[in-house]
Parts: sequence; C-alpha cells; structure tokens
Amino acid sequence: MRKNRLLWLFATIMMCGVMMTGLTSCSDSDDNKSDNQKRVVVLLPDDSSIERWGIDKANLESVMATYGFKAAFHVAPETAEGAMLQVSQLRDAINDGVKYVVLTAIDYKKINESGLLEQHPDVKVVCHDRFILDNPHIAYVSSTDTKEVGRTQALFLLNHFHSSGKSSMTIEILEGPQTDANAKDYYEGAMELLKKYIDSGKLVVKSGKKEYNDVKSDSWTVADGKKAMKDRLASYAEGECPDMVLSAIDNIAQGAIEALEEAGITNMPVITGQDNNAMAQANIKNGKQTMTIDKNLKDMAYNTAMIVNSLISNSPVHTSQTISNIPVIYSKITIKTKDNS
Repeated sequence: MRKNRLLWLFATIMMCGVMMTGLTSCSDSDDNKSDNQKRVVVLLPDDSSIERWGIDKANLESVMATYGFKAAFHVAPETAEGAMLQVSQLRDAINDGVKYVVLTAIDYKKINESGLLEQHPDVKVVCHDRFILDNPHIAYVSSTDTKEVGRTQALFLLNHFHSSGKSSMTIEILEGPQTDANAKDYYEGAMELLKKYIDSGKLVVKSGKKEYNDVKSDSWTVADGKKAMKDRLASYAEGECPDMVLSAIDNIAQGAIEALEEAGITNMPVITGQDNNAMAQANIKNGKQTMTIDKNLKDMAYNTAMIVNSLISNSPVHTSQTISNIPVIYSKITIKTKDNS
C-alpha cells in the first residue's frame, strides 16, 4: 500500500510539472505573438540628397519607441539603384513575416511593378509623406496636403505680384521628379491658381516651360535644381532673371540660387520652397530665398505611428479625408519667411 501511495504521489508531481511546463509554453507563445504583432519595418530614403529624411527617421524612432513597437529602420539613396534596393528591403521584410510597413517610396512605380503589395494583401502599408499612386493595397497615408502646399506657394507669389503694383511679372517653374507622386501634386496645386494669370499674360514664363513634363527635374537634388535654373536663364538677357521662381522644395531653391549667383545676379527674385531645412533658413536670413513651408515633421511622425498602432490594435483611425479612396491624415503646414523663421 505504501508503495502504491508513493507511486501515486510521484505521478501527480510529474503531471503537475507537465501542466506547468505547458502553461509556461503557452505564456511564452502569447508573449512571442504579442511581440511579433508589434514588429514594424520602416523604409525611408537616406538623407544624402534631402536633409529632412534624417529628421523623419529620428522622429519616427522616438514616437515608435513610445508605442513600444519593435521597429527596424532601413534607408536607401534616392537613386535608381536605391529604388531597387528599397524594393528588396520591402521583399525581405515581407518574407520575414512583418505585417506592418511604413514606406516613403523612392520610386513608387518600382514598388508597384514589384507586385509585392498585391501578392501580400495581409501586409498593412502606411505611406509616410509620399503617396503611392495606382495601388489600392495601401492601408493609410500620413502626409501633408500636397496640393495645398502648391497652392500656398502660388498664393505667396500672387500676393507679391499684386502688392508690386505691376501689370505683369516674369516667373519660372521648377518642380520635382515623376518618381515622387507628390511632385506632380505640388505642380497641380500651384497651377490651380497660377494658370489664369499665365494664360492672361499677367505672369510671363519667358522659357515657355509651363507643363509638368517640361518643368519636372530628374531628382530632388541641388544639382538638378541648378541645372533647371540654368536652362531657364538661357531665355533671359545677360544679367537678367525672372521676377519670381516657383521652386517646389528647398533643395531645388538652393540649386536655383547657385545658378543665379553664377550668372552674376545679386538681387534675388522671389523664390519659394518647402521643408524648412537648415540651408533654407540660412538663405531666408540672408535674403536669398523668400519663403519655405514647414511641414511639421514631428506631427507627421506622430500621425504615422498612431495609424500603425490603430492597425495593430484593430481599431482603425477614422478620417473623412481620402486620396483615391485611401484614408489619409494630414499634418498642418506653416509658411516661414524672414519675419517668422
């Protein structure tokens, strides 16, 4: 009898041990599942061409850490090779089982051509700043209203024109590459206001370059901005320049300034920009650039992380704003001039 009791006690202890091991395994499994749900991959351009991407990366790192995400960041240069590298980074993330991706596309067409989002509809992609056209597999967009940016730049120029008292002024248009879907939006937003002035002859484009395909650049680099401005100056007499330059971003504005300085221009035209980077701030202070647009990058990063958190927790952020039926949250923009920079 004593022997049977000992055997029963031993079996009970062993069974409890198995049960506890099972409970521990379940707990570990739940923890791993929870951690896996919080895995996020962030794909950005590097800051070798545009300074702001380094700022975006730092902002996103900070806010995602606050949410407790296990975020992995990967960057690539804004070149044709960089665009293909970014596609590879996206493919690697998906193959690794990541379900949440924050993406600022270097070339949105290459993302679409890869077919990755179509092949993996369970992967939730949030576009940060740059929209991906012609792709219904985007979950959300966190950006600024890109057409409103263009309209704001145009309105600034029109206010200058009206306050000048002149019957007409000259203007040249410098926009960004077609690899960035935002670039055409900036142009279209601006032309909503400028076109009737150009058509009526109140604003004169001496170069004749007015359509997007004529004013787009190969990239957002300072070098391509300089190249574009040199091209426009060929339509002006030596020592002359346009009264105003619609420059989409600060990099392009810097390129325009360099071209104008090399042409011997000391009295700079009215020049627009966006990003409010350190270079633009210095140019505005020194009277070389007239305005820039601050895009509230911290707010944009917060919106992006909030969207990701809502997707992870399955509690979608409600917004009435959409782009091509994809929900979007906009961060506000602010004009910066010498008076408030």
